[in-house]
Amino acid sequence: MKKMNLKQWIVILLSLPLFFYACDDDEKAKPGAYENGAFIVNEGNMGSGDGSVSFYSYKSDSVFNNIFEGVNGRVLGDVVQSISLHENNAYIVANASNKVEVVNATTFEETGVIGDINGPRYFLGVDKNKAYVSQWGDNGAVKVIDLSTLTVVKTISTGAGSEKMILHNNQVYVANSGGLINNNTVSVIDPTTDEVIKTITLNGDSPRDFVVDANENIWVLCAGYQDYSNWPDIGHTASKLITIDPTSNEVISSIIIGETVHPTHLEVNNTGDQLFYGGGYGFNGVYKMNITDTDIPSTPLINKGFYGFNINPETGNIFALETALDYVSNGKLYRYNTSGDLLGEYKVGVGPNGAAFKK
Repeated sequence: MKKMNLKQWIVILLSLPLFFYACDDDEKAKPGAYENGAFIVNEGNMGSGDGSVSFYSYKSDSVFNNIFEGVNGRVLGDVVQSISLHENNAYIVANASNKVEVVNATTFEETGVIGDINGPRYFLGVDKNKAYVSQWGDNGAVKVIDLSTLTVVKTISTGAGSEKMILHNNQVYVANSGGLINNNTVSVIDPTTDEVIKTITLNGDSPRDFVVDANENIWVLCAGYQDYSNWPDIGHTASKLITIDPTSNEVISSIIIGETVHPTHLEVNNTGDQLFYGGGYGFNGVYKMNITDTDIPSTPLINKGFYGFNINPETGNIFALETALDYVSNGKLYRYNTSGDLLGEYKVGVGPNGAAFKK
C-alpha cells in the first residue's frame, strides 16, 4: 500500500472540520450533550406522527435534529405543540397525541408520560410538585398535574381554546383563544386552591400570549378573530396589545395592531422595557416597541414572515422559525441580534414553531 506523505495528511486533517460542520444538522446529538443551547419544537405534519425536537448548540453554532428519537429510539408524537423546562426536566406537549412526554433536560432520556389530557397546548410549572397543562378539550380547561406521579388530579374549567399561561403575582393567567371559535377572556387561577378566581373580559379577540413588563404589568397579545362562515369572504376583528394591572386584574390600556392582520407571538426583552410581536400565518415581520409607546411601530425590525419566534433571555437574540408551506419539508431557524441583523440560518424539523433555552 502506498504511504501518504505529510502534505496529504495535512490536507485531510484540514478538511475534517468542514465535513463535520456540513453534516452536523442531520446528525443526532449524544446523550448528555444538551447544555448551553436552545430546544426547537417542530410540530410535524398533522396525522403523520413526525413531530420532533431539534437542539441548537451555542458552542458549535449548529443544529442537531430528531433528538428525542435519537436518544429514546422511537418517534415523539403527532403535532408537537410546545416544550417547557421545569426543574430538571423538559415537558414536551404533543397536541394530537394527547400526551406530554417528560424527559431529562440534559440527557433527553424519557422519564415518563402524562396522559388523560385532551388536545393539550402548553405546560406551566407552578412549583416543584405541581404543574398546569392547558388544553382545547373539555370546552377549554387546565389540567392540574401531580409531578411526583405524572397524573392529572383536577380539571379546571377555563374557556374555549385555552392556550398560553403565565405565573405572576401568585396567580396564573390563562389565555382563552377560542380555538376554532371566538373567545375574548383571560382566566385567573389561584394556584393554592386550583380555582378560577376571576374571568377578565378583554376588548380584543383571541388572546394568545403573555409577557410581564418592567412595571410588573401583564401584556396580552390578542390575535383577533377570523370568521370563515361566509367563505370566500373572510371577516376580521382587530389584533391588539392589551395591558392588565395584576393587582386589580383590570384592563388599563389597549393598542390596535391591525384590523386584518393576526400575529400570534409576544416576547419581552430581559429588562422588560421593550416588546416584540409577530409570527403566525399571513403576518409578516417581527416588530419591536417600547412599553411606553401608545402607537405600534410603522416598520418591522425584521421584514420576514415566521410561524413563531422566541427571544433568548440572556443575549436578547431572536430565534425565528420558518415553516415550509407544504408542511412536509424541513423548516428553518433564523437567529438575529437585537438590532435585527441575521446571525445564522439552520435546517430544523417539519413545522417549527418555538424555542426554549437551556443553560
